[in-house]
Amino acid sequence: MGQQQGLFVMYGLAAVAVVFAMAAAFGAFDDSGSPSSGRASTANTAPGIAGAAESPPAPKGANKSTQILLGSVQHYADLLAAGQKIVGHTHYANATAYGSAFGDPNSPASQFSKFRTSPNPESDTTYLDAEGQAAAAYGGDHGGRLDQWLKDMAKLKSDLGDWVATAGQYQQGAAPQAALDAAAGTVTQDLATARTTAESLSH
Repeated sequence: MGQQQGLFVMYGLAAVAVVFAMAAAFGAFDDSGSPSSGRASTANTAPGIAGAAESPPAPKGANKSTQILLGSVQHYADLLAAGQKIVGHTHYANATAYGSAFGDPNSPASQFSKFRTSPNPESDTTYLDAEGQAAAAYGGDHGGRLDQWLKDMAKLKSDLGDWVATAGQYQQGAAPQAALDAAAGTVTQDLATARTTAESLSH
């Protein structure tokens, strides 16, 4: 009997050992020896980043302000396009040839001279009125973006005036095609910059 009881005790201990081994294999105990919850913690898996800064929504009048500014930029783009259409590639040999052509009211020389008088792009400052309208419509803190747009447009207006002057010299044979193209390229870049600044008001 004593031997049989000893066997039963050994078998019992072996069975307990097997149970604990299987429990450990399936993660019933964590590294600290405490029972595992059986599921991974989700404390740090929530979507998004808690407390992350978000940009405040644009004021209700932001889109209207942007459209006003873009309309002004387009006005100056139209002035450049109108001037380029008049000048074309008419390049008089010298001032004398230019003077002779100027007598014809339909010549590029005469037409461009009228263009410089009206609409007079060299003195066009309508962008200032556009900025005032946009500021009134915005209805919020624009973070200096309207101020930046004014700087962009001041440069645009100045560079457009330089293009007009260069175009006049080009017609008279005093400036090459490369100079005219470079002046136009500068204005085109100014237009793109002013558009980008205007569009930033809505974002």
